[in-house]
Amino acid sequence: MSVKQVSIALKPNVYTTFRDLPNTLSNTLGEYVDNAVQSYFDNKERLKSYEPNYKLCIKIIMDWEQKTLSIIDNAAGISEKNYLRAFEPANIPENRAGLNEYGMGMKTASVWLADNWTVTTKALGENKERVLSFDLNKVIEDEKEVLDVIENEKPLEEHYTKIVLTNLSKNAPKTNTFEKVQRHLSSIYRYFLRTDEIEIFVNGEPLRAPDYKILNAPFYKTPDGESILWKKEIHFNAGTYKANGFIALLDRIDQNENGLVLLRRGRVIIGGGDEHFFPTSICGSKGTFKYKRIFGELELEGFEVTFNKNGFKAEDDLQALLDDIKDEIKRSEPNIFSQADGYRQRSRIQKAEIAQSLKENFEKNSVPALFKKEKIEQEERKIQNVDSIKKNEELINSSVPAETYSEPILFDNKECEIKYELITDTESTNLYSVRKENDSFICKINLNHTFFDYYPQFKKNKDYEPVIKILMAFAKAEIKAPSCGTTAEWNIRNLFNQYIGEDD
Repeated sequence: MSVKQVSIALKPNVYTTFRDLPNTLSNTLGEYVDNAVQSYFDNKERLKSYEPNYKLCIKIIMDWEQKTLSIIDNAAGISEKNYLRAFEPANIPENRAGLNEYGMGMKTASVWLADNWTVTTKALGENKERVLSFDLNKVIEDEKEVLDVIENEKPLEEHYTKIVLTNLSKNAPKTNTFEKVQRHLSSIYRYFLRTDEIEIFVNGEPLRAPDYKILNAPFYKTPDGESILWKKEIHFNAGTYKANGFIALLDRIDQNENGLVLLRRGRVIIGGGDEHFFPTSICGSKGTFKYKRIFGELELEGFEVTFNKNGFKAEDDLQALLDDIKDEIKRSEPNIFSQADGYRQRSRIQKAEIAQSLKENFEKNSVPALFKKEKIEQEERKIQNVDSIKKNEELINSSVPAETYSEPILFDNKECEIKYELITDTESTNLYSVRKENDSFICKINLNHTFFDYYPQFKKNKDYEPVIKILMAFAKAEIKAPSCGTTAEWNIRNLFNQYIGEDD
């Protein structure tokens, strides 16, 4: 018997294997975003002919009460021509040069996230809305290889796709991971978000592309020379492989901003969000100033990506390309590598000058020897005045804040809140206070204190932040000190409040 045909249909029980595919929540949600973005670019002219002010809008909505996840977009919808292909597993798109090149994104993503999902779509220029519902348990139990589609009449000019997932799996978003997902998606789609064409919202919050400030300073060997913007444009052509973008130095060291980001077709593949990428050839060893300060974005061409778009194939070729880019950067002088290794926010010479200036100011403003004993005795009497201490504490604690800032703090192994209240109107001579109120802590900082009137830089509304940060650290230290065995920790604050004003 000759064999004429074989079935290549995906058996229903294979769907259960999708649930165990190694993936991240951000990359999975990205599959839906990829489809919408590609639909927009494929139909851009038609969309704008219907709506001259059209802008692509993608909304990801997690309803914690209903336990549903929705992805809604106003792209061109899934057309009749592409409808069957869109739902047939592993049916490769005709155009593989876009973001949805494997033809598995929506299906695998939906099964990875939920047991049940419904896709409602209306294609631009067609008069039918199509609704398809997928129930994983029924598909497996009934061995379904065909699903019914409901069609509804709709106006030609409408266009959208709405995906609603229910009976969510263990892979679905959790409240404590959703903020990370927002950051990661902002990073992955930074290129598109920087245009005025695409908006992405996650639970009503618009995503913003990362925007890091680049160091603009003289070369560290010539500190009195002209300032240089430390950004190296990269346009590298290695035949099959190409890289375009930039590598630069951060204006200020920040562990959330350093590292490289590698993109393909405008989408971040490696280095997005918290998943930083530090190739040794470019960034150096961990802990070095080069490692801490170098960042950049490179759009790569010629590389294939992995199935779930979180890595590049041909890793050896990628490393060779990065090595070549490193060599190109080193050929320019001065280059960002030498600046990253040698530059400090303030040089040792500058710090020595600061130390000398501080010493001279302290000597100039110190109390003459004749009056030192009398001055010390006066301050000691003031410090021991319990009534005065109590009065000042009551005055600052009863004052109304002009502004309030809050942040979490761990206390007795529980997450609590510490509120920093900035006071501008009080007769208290205390610079700051700390007290516990229910499950929170309140730190009041007295901006009306004579300390801020004494030094001229504060009169120009400058340099407040470093002092406030120190007071915030004092407050947190006082809160945490009892857990380290300290008793009467408030005495440090009382003494500090007395001494800080003694020379004003």
